[in-house]
Amino acid sequence: MSLSRFLFSFAMCSFFCLKVWGVPPDSLVRWNELKFTTPFEADALTKFLKKNERDFSKSFLANSLSAENDLKFFVDKFNETLIQIRKSDSYKKKNDKKIKFIYQTVHNRFLTKYEIENRFFEIVKTGYYNCVTATALYALFFEALDIPYTIKEEPTHVYLVAYPNSDNILIETTAPITGFFAFDTEFKSKFINNLKNQKVIGSAEVTSSNIEELFSKYYFGKENITLTQLIGIHYLNDGLFKRDHRDIAGAYEQIKKGYLYYPNARSEYLLMSLTAEHLEETTDPLKKSVLIGRISRFKDGGVTTDMIKGEFYNLTQTVLTKNNDKNLYKRCYEEVIVSITDDDLKKEIDYIYNYENGRVFYNQGNYVRAKYFFAEALEVQPNNVDLGGVFVSCLGQSFRNERNNRAILDSLEVYKIRFPSLEQNNNFNSMVALTYVVEFGDNFEKPNIARAEKYQRMFEQVYESNKNITLLSPESVGRAYSEACVYYFKRGQKAKAKELLERGLQIVPNDFQLKMRKQMINGG
Repeated sequence: MSLSRFLFSFAMCSFFCLKVWGVPPDSLVRWNELKFTTPFEADALTKFLKKNERDFSKSFLANSLSAENDLKFFVDKFNETLIQIRKSDSYKKKNDKKIKFIYQTVHNRFLTKYEIENRFFEIVKTGYYNCVTATALYALFFEALDIPYTIKEEPTHVYLVAYPNSDNILIETTAPITGFFAFDTEFKSKFINNLKNQKVIGSAEVTSSNIEELFSKYYFGKENITLTQLIGIHYLNDGLFKRDHRDIAGAYEQIKKGYLYYPNARSEYLLMSLTAEHLEETTDPLKKSVLIGRISRFKDGGVTTDMIKGEFYNLTQTVLTKNNDKNLYKRCYEEVIVSITDDDLKKEIDYIYNYENGRVFYNQGNYVRAKYFFAEALEVQPNNVDLGGVFVSCLGQSFRNERNNRAILDSLEVYKIRFPSLEQNNNFNSMVALTYVVEFGDNFEKPNIARAEKYQRMFEQVYESNKNITLLSPESVGRAYSEACVYYFKRGQKAKAKELLERGLQIVPNDFQLKMRKQMINGG
């Protein structure tokens, strides 16, 4: 099952269904990953989220295509309404009457029709509203009028409570006729006594707390959220509305913004789900790569390393194996890796990228390029036996046309230090032994005796330690010991020459050249 299908085996929950817990706002969404609808929106989010300039009206209107005009119209009407409220005698009355007056005034001037799918700019354009946008409207007025309030969040609803520490006046934004509720002392006492009789509240708690505190705790015991978080809910709503209309890309962008305003379990889940759905429907390899990298951040949401590897393997099969587009594959890899935050996962993706590149170049007979990528993969998994075997085979193929033994020797020495596990591979040891013995013979011929004897010792050490290795070129062994024999024989060191002949014949007993040298020395 693909990653995106796995995630969508979960039911898409209502966006008000989970408890709140905070997460660092930049851990799942990075600022440079946002796509803004307009320059106005970019400016609004930048000032609010990065510069801490809290213009709430601007943020609530930011997702309008005509936000600049909407904001001017709204601010003018808002200020006119404020003047009207402040001038009224009702504004000077007791809290319950004052709130009722404000509620009715705002409703009459701004709100005309309730609809479930709604954005704040529609209040400006048509007067249509829902619980989120109307709550935002009343909260803006309470802010301007210095009226204490809280915003309450329920599983599928938000509303306000004015004077939460005293009068607890509920502002129900979905009911235009009965949207104002003031609770008297008798109502509060009966409510608390009922909970006491049901043993929801213990007797000790009733005696230790006053009625106002208990009423606030149990009647309004939902989540309190800030006006900033309400902006987040507004964006999350917009994302879900877009998703309902199958605008998955647009929904994904809005959910990211909502998460930055209100990072919690709910917005994280929505972000993960929309990332998965966007990944599922995206066919462009580069865009798919971006989403693979981003969804890898949701480890706590059930996204595993194997899921990400599976998605990247699928991308590899399409871009590299099927279409042989190595440049595009490199760009896809870079897009994936830049978004991954887990170091172990980065290594896994590095391995796949380098191994698959190496495999393709190997199959195309380009062993030099394949060697580079296999070596990079071996850096990630240095003890991988299968990869080690492929790498050694590739090394052998890449040296096939190389006539400079010292170049081969230097290369093998580098890999021997870089990947110690290769010394457990007999084919690798056979190549090393061959380069040593060729260097041993070449330097006796020159002569460079110190270097010749050094590589003689190194060859014999490799051979003695790995008696079951295959001598890739037995004639090179015969030549090396023959050259050594000639060198010492010419200098009158006959015993040394014979000793080297015998040692060579122990290793390659059927070597013609060594047999001939032995007959010549013995006959002489």
